[in-house]
Amino acid sequence: MRDIALALFIFGTIPFILSRPYIGLLMWSWLGYMNPHRLCYGFAYSFPWVMMIAVLTMVSFAVSKERKKIPVSAVSVLLFVFLAWTGVTTLFAAEPAAAAEKFQEFAKIMVMVFVTLMMVNTRQRMHWLVWMIVVSLGFYGVKGGVFTVTGGGVNHVLGPPGSFISDNNALALALCMTLPFMRYLQLQASRKVVRVGLGLGMLLTYAAVLGTYSRGGLIGLAVVSGALFLKSRRRLAVIVTMLVVVFAAYHFMPPQWLARMNTLQDATQVNTAETRIQSWKFAANLAIHKPLVGGGFDDYKSTMLWDAYAPEGAKQRAIHSIYFRALSEQGFAGLILFLMLLFASWRNCSRVRTLARGTPEHKWAYDLASMLQVSLVAFVVAGAFLPMTYFDLVYQLIALSALLEIHVRQRLTLPERALSQPLSDTPAVHRALPG
Repeated sequence: MRDIALALFIFGTIPFILSRPYIGLLMWSWLGYMNPHRLCYGFAYSFPWVMMIAVLTMVSFAVSKERKKIPVSAVSVLLFVFLAWTGVTTLFAAEPAAAAEKFQEFAKIMVMVFVTLMMVNTRQRMHWLVWMIVVSLGFYGVKGGVFTVTGGGVNHVLGPPGSFISDNNALALALCMTLPFMRYLQLQASRKVVRVGLGLGMLLTYAAVLGTYSRGGLIGLAVVSGALFLKSRRRLAVIVTMLVVVFAAYHFMPPQWLARMNTLQDATQVNTAETRIQSWKFAANLAIHKPLVGGGFDDYKSTMLWDAYAPEGAKQRAIHSIYFRALSEQGFAGLILFLMLLFASWRNCSRVRTLARGTPEHKWAYDLASMLQVSLVAFVVAGAFLPMTYFDLVYQLIALSALLEIHVRQRLTLPERALSQPLSDTPAVHRALPG
């Protein structure tokens, strides 16, 4: 029954996607982040919904009157170069079949990121994209929070099987990255019921991160909380939320949770932490010997490479760090491109905060840029312990940072009369949906 309901809903959106391609982008985001088909048990579980919606969206976009030009910026150029570089490293990969499959998966993500750059060209579209991210990932925050609270935190909270966030650590990272956008929507909401609902959603999402039993998630949660305090307006609500979570974690989480979190003081107490460090050493050794192109996607699967570059007696496993994974698989050049993308995104948000500060009509942009930075902080901190280098959410957020900077810069530098007309050199303003 669940499969049929999902299929009817998705097929029912096709006419809307064909008439408005932006709806297709929202649907792609929903399917990619929430993975509702992974909550089914029949034919819907393995049906290629994401691919189907992506193709329909691109067809609709191709025949629409939407501007079909990627805005030129440091981010768009770096995204293209990074994608091209991963293609080069795939040609020299140690595990050709696995690398080719992973490259295809990453390329599909990047295609939709470029579609995002072309289509998300107004304030309303940015706002609705944020809502879709919050609804998609916030579902697991609320669901996991209720599960943690009602179950006393005894069982682990996991994501949907067969997805980017199926692992407890990956889900914790995704939820930490989602929390700032809940706060953004709360700051923008005019109705009290929406603000209260989002506040409750944040509390439950905090609880869900605790319920994942992820030590990296706990570190990310602490950093996100501090960043929210520094970057957010109306900080009293943030302080109250943090105090409630700290009190609940200390007094209500079970002894096994406290015991696991206490291992953060000494990584050698836990075998998984030891093997994680061993994988970092493997990545560093491989990059030193293959500095240009690395080992290609999923190079850790190569027994030959592992035997040659891993520490003696190390257990063969995935590289649990966004940085070491980029270094190992893409070489020093790939790691530099990856870091440049993160830096360019942070700089875009800083520019928006500077431009929008003190202008009431752009307070929303100031808030969005601030929360984008908090989400990036969650990724760069918690991601240091997770193999989430190619997580689709972060690349869409990187694109959003560029679009937001272009949008605000144009509206603060162009004459008022020009803002009422479509621009000839960039798609940042669109006639149908004024920003």
